[in-house]
Amino acid sequence: FQTMGLQLSERFECVYQHAPHSVEHCYPGLARFSDGPWYAWADPNKSLSDQEEQWDESLEYLAKFCMQHGPFDGVYGFSQGAAVITNFSHPKIWKERFQLKHCPWKFAILACGGASQYLTIKRGGTTLAMIEVPSFHIFGKRDHIFVDSKRIAEFWDPSQKTTHAHGRGHEIDMQMHTREMEMMVKLNNFLDGQLSS
Repeated sequence: FQTMGLQLSERFECVYQHAPHSVEHCYPGLARFSDGPWYAWADPNKSLSDQEEQWDESLEYLAKFCMQHGPFDGVYGFSQGAAVITNFSHPKIWKERFQLKHCPWKFAILACGGASQYLTIKRGGTTLAMIEVPSFHIFGKRDHIFVDSKRIAEFWDPSQKTTHAHGRGHEIDMQMHTREMEMMVKLNNFLDGQLSS
């Protein structure tokens, strides 16, 4: 639904990958569109140590997926997906930990990011260097995790970052492209710039 709402599936051949951990409950309202199963990069209903273990497993899972199916022009992540992409996009992860020669994507689109507490690129109170991958960040002005979404965006190089806040909450719906015209112009300009370089 989200790739259609942003018209990404009209511009790109999209390869979809869900998170590896099945969860009992979905985000409120999602059950209207799906009977499940539902997945998370880390289950917030687990203990903190279990969540951290699941996050680590998720990075391994994403690395294997990228090695098998990548590289990609770009990547899209929503909520926890924005956080896992942020984590993986740092060379400490893709290069040092997983020994990849290049980041598996050339740009990132991150919507309504959440779960910044899991990021392993800020250990010991010190944040590592900025992520030097072009990024487009979408915030929901009424999103209950708006502050977390902004926190995730701070990890990305500001000279390569574009942002937009839409007027709704924690969502990218199928009508987003018709309702948020200013955002779509910014997103298409961003994508045009990435595809021409």
